Order: sequence, then structure tokens, then C-alpha cells
Amino acid sequence: MGYLLGIDIGTSGCKGLLMDHDGNVILEATREYAPETPTPGWSRQNPDVWYRSAIDVIRELMGDPSIKTGTPVDAVGLTGQMRGVTLIGGDDLPLLPSILWNDSRCHREVEEITARHGDVIQNITKNPLNTMCTLPKLLWIKKHEPEAWEHTKTILYPKDSIAFRLTGTTATDASDASGSSLFDMQEGTWSDELLGLFSIEKRKLPTVLSSTDVSGYITDVAAKETGLPTDVPVIVGGSDAVTEMLASGVVDLSSAKLRLGTSGAISTIISDLSGIPADSKAYLWAFAETGTWMLDINTRSSAQSTAWLRDILYGDVLDSAEAFAEMEKMAETVPVGADGLFFHPYLMGEDAPYWDHRLTASFFGLNVSHGRAHLVRAVYEGTAFALADANGALGSVADSFSSYHLVGGGTKNRVWTGIVLDVLGVDGLLVPGASAAKGAAMMAGVGAGVFLDIRDAARRCVRGSTTVPHNRDNHARYGELFERYKELKKIFDRAYGPIST
Repeated sequence: MGYLLGIDIGTSGCKGLLMDHDGNVILEATREYAPETPTPGWSRQNPDVWYRSAIDVIRELMGDPSIKTGTPVDAVGLTGQMRGVTLIGGDDLPLLPSILWNDSRCHREVEEITARHGDVIQNITKNPLNTMCTLPKLLWIKKHEPEAWEHTKTILYPKDSIAFRLTGTTATDASDASGSSLFDMQEGTWSDELLGLFSIEKRKLPTVLSSTDVSGYITDVAAKETGLPTDVPVIVGGSDAVTEMLASGVVDLSSAKLRLGTSGAISTIISDLSGIPADSKAYLWAFAETGTWMLDINTRSSAQSTAWLRDILYGDVLDSAEAFAEMEKMAETVPVGADGLFFHPYLMGEDAPYWDHRLTASFFGLNVSHGRAHLVRAVYEGTAFALADANGALGSVADSFSSYHLVGGGTKNRVWTGIVLDVLGVDGLLVPGASAAKGAAMMAGVGAGVFLDIRDAARRCVRGSTTVPHNRDNHARYGELFERYKELKKIFDRAYGPIST
């Protein structure tokens, strides 16, 4: 029995893990790096940093004394941040630093595209257009770096740039392609109409393969650099959103992934696009099975709100872990409703269900009787109300969920997690080790024939989950408070002007 290797090219670091055929994670390794921000609004990375980090991670994993000598790696699966642009020239080297998903230099291009062709893009791609998308980044490059564009042989996404270095082949999967604003979601192909509309040559785009297809095999050069044999297959993999979804065990509409991360998210898998409204602002990514899609709806400041409050209350006193532990204890001392204190977590504007970057955060109802513990409880409750607001934007889709699979760093906070479930009125399933890298290793297992398909991979690899029940009495109380939360937002809207739609 061999190992499955998963590599995740994240925004702030490369993460890797080795998993056995039973879905047990044997070893993990990480290399941190930071995006370059040479000017406000820019976020870029030298793709060589990704590759060198991946090499270090692979060598650390394979060189660990706990790894059985002679045990083969059956396949490598890749995942990573979405939408970033890496231009490869005729000499197979990057022409520019990679422009990352959170780079907003293309905001003017977004405005121009939306004004002229917004409806067409929405109809074909089933996704909203914003500065994170690949298309406006490419148009910015065409305008400001025309020589680089002229010499571009291939456009690659972060994970695919690693596959290119490992195998010499250029390909992507439908989940990464679906974040480009150039992908026909219904047909599962690059859109000739959109490519023609924006004069983008199809030959510059990578071939779209299935997430579980073999992209290529480790080359002689990559074998020397990584220590892996030349016959190891590299599986295409998927975007980090999709591979984490698989690692959480969500593979159909019967369940949803509930993420308590920097942003909050509720996601599920659908098999029919006919019910998606024409003006939907939810994100839609192609999933690992043909004919299925990941429906993803987000709030902007979830764990970010708790980290913001931590820095204010304890930033100069306690380390991060101690501060969060203290906040969790304090929140438990305050009753449901934080004694009349409300928090709207719009620190960075808001996505679902308002999609308005102008919204601002606020405390309401503050009086002399409130202390630190009330502030903490209000922030936990406010982020939970925001998730409930977003959940409502899913409409009838949310009625199909029989379980919510809990993932993300925020799930370590027992009190906050309980409040979120109480507000939503659902029991949660806490899924251990549901990382994007694990999902990539699971896809590698499918591609190598270890698992029959992704559902078999989920059945065999997602284990040890524990149920976190919600409190029915608390939910009843939160139902009243949630209505108050929404009414208070309307008061702020009237005071500070209408929101955009």
C-alpha cells in the first residue's frame, strides 16, 4: 500500500500532506510565504516561490523518519487559490509575477465590462463579475503589459503552474476555469462567444480536464528536485474551495459545508442549473463530478470580526491563542442576546445577501452595563446572524440540507460554533482534518484507481466526525433577535443612504 500526496498552493503558504489508502493523514508540512504588495491594490507572487515551497514540502514529507522506506507515492494531487494569472512564455518561463485573486488593480476593467457586457457574462458563466475574476486581470495585462501578452504561450492558475513544473504539461480543471469569467458553465468548456468578445486567443488557455484525470508524470528534472520517482502520476485536482468541499464529505444537495474562516461560507453541491436566478450573485464552481456544481455563498467578515475584537481587547496583553480562549470563556457568562447589544459584522462591507462594499460594521444598544464579555458575545452572535442572512439568500436550496458540515479555524471555538448552530437552528457535523490538501490527495486517489470515484473517496476518507447539537430554546429566542437584527440594519440604511444592488 502506497501514499497519496496532496499539495495546496495557498495565498500565504504551501501545505502538503501524505495520506494512506484508508484516508488516514500520515504527515503534514507547511512553508509560509507572503504576497508582494508593491502598491495599494496590488497582490502578486513570483511563481518560482510556489514551486520552491512545494519542493521543500515534498522533501520534508518524504524525508521524515516516520515514513516507511520503499513505500511508493501512488499519485500527487494539486489544489490552490483560484483565479490568479500566471503568464508562461515561449521559453516556458513566467513573463510577469503572478497576479493573485485578491489583486484589485483591474477595478476599472470590471466597471467597463459590467456596463457593456455584464448580462452576457452572467448568463454564460453563472457568476458575478468582480476584481477577483481572471478576465478583468487579463484585460488589464493586455492594456498595461502588451508585450507580455503578445509573448504569452499559456495562461495557468497557481496549482496548474506547479503541475507544469512537475510534468511539463499545461492543463486545468473545470473548477478553476469556472472562476475565470470565460467559462461556459452549462457546456463545461471555454466560451467561444466570450473569448471572441474580448479578443482572447483560445490557444493561450489551458486544456480543461476532469479533476481526477492524470495531468502528466513527474519528469526527470522534477524527480531530481523533489525526490519523487519519474513514473508518479500528477492528478489535475481542483480549486481549494472544491477540494475542501470534498474533504468535508459534502458531495450532494443533502448537506452543506458551513465554514467559519476569515470569511463565512455556506456551500452545497447541485446537479441542476435551471433553478439558478439570472441575477444570482452566489458563486458557482464546477465540481469534481461532471454535471455537478458547487454553490457557494459568503459573508465577508466572520473570523475576521473575532480577530479584530481580539486585537482591540487583548492585542497588547495576551498572545493570540490565550486571547481567543479568554474571549470564549467570557462569552459563556453572557445570556443569549448579549443583554440587548447587537453587532453587524460589516467590517469589509458585505457579500450575501447584500453585496455592498459600502456597508460598515456597528454596535447597537451599547450602555453602561455592558462590558468586554458583552462585546464578545455580540460579535459571535452578529457573525452568526450574518450567516443566517446569507443562508436565506439560498432560498429553497437550503431546505434540502439534512446536515451542515463544520470546517474552518473558527470551529475550534466551542461557544461561537454553538451560537452559530443555535441561530441557524441546525445540528452540525464537526469534520476533522477537512483541508484542501486532503481533498487534493483524495482526488489523487481517484485518479490512481485507489478509490472508485469521489463518492467512494468521501465514504472512505471522511471519518471521525462528531455531531454538535443545537439548543432548541436558544434557537427560538434567536429567531426573535434575528428579526431585530435585520430591522436595525434597515435603520442604518435609512440613516446612511440606500445600499447598492
